[in-house]
Amino acid sequence: MNAPLAGVRVLDMSQIVAGPICGRVLADLGAEVIKVEAPKGDGSRVFPPGGRPEAGATRPGPYFSHLNAGKRDVCIDVRTDEGAALVARLAERSDVLLENFRPGVLERRGLGADALLARNPRLVYCSITGFGVDGPWVHRRVVAPVAWAEAGRVELDARMYGEEARQPVHVEGDLIPGFMAVSAVLAALYQREHTGAGQHLDVAMTEAVVYADEWASTDLAGYDGRRMPDQWTYPVVTVADGTPVALVGDPTRFFATFAAAVSDQPVAEPQDRDARLLLIRELCARVADFETLEARLAASGNMAGRVRSVAELAETEWAAHRGLFTEIEPGTRVATAPFRSRHADIGVRGAAPARGEHTREVLGELLGLDDGVLTALESTGAIEQA
Repeated sequence: MNAPLAGVRVLDMSQIVAGPICGRVLADLGAEVIKVEAPKGDGSRVFPPGGRPEAGATRPGPYFSHLNAGKRDVCIDVRTDEGAALVARLAERSDVLLENFRPGVLERRGLGADALLARNPRLVYCSITGFGVDGPWVHRRVVAPVAWAEAGRVELDARMYGEEARQPVHVEGDLIPGFMAVSAVLAALYQREHTGAGQHLDVAMTEAVVYADEWASTDLAGYDGRRMPDQWTYPVVTVADGTPVALVGDPTRFFATFAAAVSDQPVAEPQDRDARLLLIRELCARVADFETLEARLAASGNMAGRVRSVAELAETEWAAHRGLFTEIEPGTRVATAPFRSRHADIGVRGAAPARGEHTREVLGELLGLDDGVLTALESTGAIEQA
């Protein structure tokens, strides 16, 4: 009961990333999050490794677990009249509803914002879509790479690097709106405390990516000159023990500063930029290890970071001290909430659920349905129990 959102119930009808990460954060903050999953299951359940039922998996894989830890799960087919009616009744008993269906899909099942707010005026109904719930692009199909490309991120990288346009390894076109949806939901809950009324939140993925781009206004102003900080020019070098190190700053522009930091002898500055970079790499390669390089750079006001994998970071003393990961099941660790409080209980609430793991439990607890009714609903395909 010491959690910030203790007593708040969230009906999470979302899938894959944008909605589920919002629900995960709300669960970490103490909300009761009930994931409503279709019989076919959330698509991220089958992301490798593990998680594939046909491969004998009985528990979720790590990808799904990261996004859905601490939730309860009910399997309801909203394509059936009985299933849609069950979700509407659950929404009457919830504080928040999360969904990232294409606009119009839930409206056709009687589960749109207007219909559910009429039944529960205190409901905070949060829709996460590609381009918003209205407008000329409302019916376009959108996933994270589409939002990332449309928001200018792919073009910007290509322009800055002078390379052919390409998507990054991790496209954050759904994570960014998911985190922004958390702020919107919390603000709506706060406002409800003053007004008593819920509302419909319209979170557009592409808008969220633009909002999170600190250079968007600069691009819009037509500026195409040098940018500060020019992070894409910061090189990765290797020290004597083979450790790759990310330098902070462009040593070709601040050659004297970097050279003085990493060399005990005076170094003449080459006129050619490529020659300056090559010389900095050679000087860094003579430094024994990362700790020595970092200390020498710090003494001159510069910074550097060791290039690590997530697995390597997880084994550090810092990660252990901060509790960076939490083991929710044997062999499955998920990132812990990245915020702490001296006065509130914040953190992972439990393992990620199997599909339909809590169907009977939740429907019996919240709607008062007995075993006979639940069995009948199972026979029609409206619900499933893991």
